[in-house]
Amino acid sequence: MEFVGLANYIRMFTDDTFQWAVINNFKFVLMGSTFQLIVGLFLAMLLAHITKGCNLLRVIYFIPCIISSMAICQIFSKMLSAQPQGLICYLMERIGMQPIALLANSRTALVTITLIDGYKYCGLYMIIFYSAFVSISKDVLEASIMDGCNLIQQYRYIKLPLIKNIFCIVIVMLINGCLKTFDVFYILDNKSRSTEMVATYMYKTAFNSADFGYGSTLAVFLVVECLAAVFVIQRLLGTAKGEDGE
Repeated sequence: MEFVGLANYIRMFTDDTFQWAVINNFKFVLMGSTFQLIVGLFLAMLLAHITKGCNLLRVIYFIPCIISSMAICQIFSKMLSAQPQGLICYLMERIGMQPIALLANSRTALVTITLIDGYKYCGLYMIIFYSAFVSISKDVLEASIMDGCNLIQQYRYIKLPLIKNIFCIVIVMLINGCLKTFDVFYILDNKSRSTEMVATYMYKTAFNSADFGYGSTLAVFLVVECLAAVFVIQRLLGTAKGEDGE
C-alpha cells in the first residue's frame, strides 16, 4: 500500500460520476423528504379521524416499513417492467398511452425510485405524527370547538403548532436518511448515472472495483455531508424557534 495524501480527495472533486451522484442526492433529498413528510402527515391526519378499523389501517400502512427492501423492489420492478410487460405498462397500453419502462428511462427513473422509497418509509412518519396528534390534550381541542374552531382551523392554529418539535425531529430524520439512502437505489440500479447516489457509488467503488482508498474517501464525504446537513437544519430550526418565541 502507498500513502497518497490528498490525492483521493482531489480525484473526488474532479470525478464526473461523483458530481452526478451529489446532484442526484440533493434532488432525492428534496423530492423524497417532501413526499414522505406530506404523505406521512396526511395518513396520520386520516387515522386520527377514523374510529372503526383504525388499528387495522395502522398495521396496513406500516407493513412496507417492516418488509424487506429486496421484496418491495422486486415487486415494483415486476410491476414496472416493459419486457416482459408488467402491470403498469399494461395499464398504460389499455388507456391509450405509450408504455414506458419507468425504471429504465433516465428521465423518469429517479422520480420512480423516489416514490418507491417513499412508499416504504411513509408509514414510519405516519406513526410518529399520529402519536403526536393523539397525545394532544382533549381539553384543548374541546375548548377550541367551544370557541367555534372548525377542523381546518384546529389543525392550523392548534394541532400543528403543538407538534412543532415533532416536525423538527422528522425533518432531521428525513434529510439525514435521504442523504444516506442506499438499499432501494442499489437494488433497482439501472446502470445509469441518473440514479447514482453517493452511497451506491461509494459501495461500488470500494467493493465492486476494489478501490478501497477512493471508496473510503467517498465514505468520509458522506459522513461529513450528513453531519453538516444536520447541523444546518438544527441551526435553522433553532433560529425559527427563537423568532417564534420573540
